[in-house]
Amino acid sequence: MIPCLMALCLLAMACGDAGDPAPGTPRQLLLWAFGGVPRTQAWLRQGVAQFNATHPDLQVTFENRDWSTQRESLITATVAGEGPDLVYVHHKYAVEFGELGGLYPLENFADFPQIRDRYLPHILEHVRYQGNHYGIPATTLPFVMAYNKRILAEHHLELPRTWEELQAMGPVLKAAGIHTLSMPAGANGDTAYRFVSLLYKAGGRVLNEDWSRAALNGPAGLAALKLLLEMKRQGYMPEACTAYANDENIAHWCGGRALFSIEGPWWQDVVQADYHFPLADMGLAELPVPSQAFEANPSRTLLDIAMISITAYTPDPQASWAALKDLFVDNPVWQAPEPALVLLPALKAAYAPGVKSEYIDMDVLAAGLMNGLAWPGHPRITEIQSLMAEAVNTTLTGTKTPQQALDDAAWEVDEILAE
Repeated sequence: MIPCLMALCLLAMACGDAGDPAPGTPRQLLLWAFGGVPRTQAWLRQGVAQFNATHPDLQVTFENRDWSTQRESLITATVAGEGPDLVYVHHKYAVEFGELGGLYPLENFADFPQIRDRYLPHILEHVRYQGNHYGIPATTLPFVMAYNKRILAEHHLELPRTWEELQAMGPVLKAAGIHTLSMPAGANGDTAYRFVSLLYKAGGRVLNEDWSRAALNGPAGLAALKLLLEMKRQGYMPEACTAYANDENIAHWCGGRALFSIEGPWWQDVVQADYHFPLADMGLAELPVPSQAFEANPSRTLLDIAMISITAYTPDPQASWAALKDLFVDNPVWQAPEPALVLLPALKAAYAPGVKSEYIDMDVLAAGLMNGLAWPGHPRITEIQSLMAEAVNTTLTGTKTPQQALDDAAWEVDEILAE
């Protein structure tokens, strides 16, 4: 991919073995966890502390790092051949750093087949590159539809199954001064996630199958953007949504000014803890689909995935593997969906019959997870997300038509893919 970087990686790995620790000295491991909400970070710190208390010969140091620095930090560490032993990062880096040699193939561990069989196969697929898995999918986020039960009941409405039914609710709610759908629509990542949630439901995809061209401007993408434009024009979405980031959208929904918002497992914790919204009035439902198929792809639910990986330059892969399994595979916290973590585990056991969870409408979240499809793991997917968000924003502000906005975004995506 980048010959000079590959050469540096190989040289660094060849020189990276620091040898065994002195007798009586515990082996040291470093874990970098990128991003995460405060509750997740608190659990990771607690989990590491418990691990250290029960493993006097193996100690893990936890460092929380800013989400936006993932790629830069991983490149620097890979080139230098030193840094963390374990990294908790977005799944998209499995492809780039698997190819560059910055992550350790889990197939090298004799018991990996047994560990692999404990995970949902379609989630595992997102951390695989050219036959090797470069991480364990630690946590997942399916995007579904949050709704206000009180508003739904007061207006004698039923949950929509199709986009057409969603739009048909607009006049009734508008007459009461309530928006049907609220979502961030600024030129930011929050917007891209909501748009792709609709794109996937309509059978669309961000890129074609071999990632050589953009697919976001196909019939499904156009239909999804036209849906949003029509709802905003008719007053079924907030007039100011084109300036919304995530916080503004949460406040609008929690204030009872919108029935629906495209969200995920974090919603329950956020609306209660930060906005004191009564959970008795909150529900989750599957996103509606268009009544007609626009593309041949199956309708899917957008997923976001974070993986835990071992770096290729760790001096002790076996020790890192032992810590990874203890913290992220065998720990009871991942055996059932726990609202306090605001993330869903990817282990099959968490969704086995009889497993109880305090998540509201856990069946909806589980169904979304089982039908989930993550973002393409292209190294520059963040730039692609920005281009998609810009297409939504310029359409809803009236700067471009839906087709023009998507075609312009697709042209720039194709330029990225060709580099």
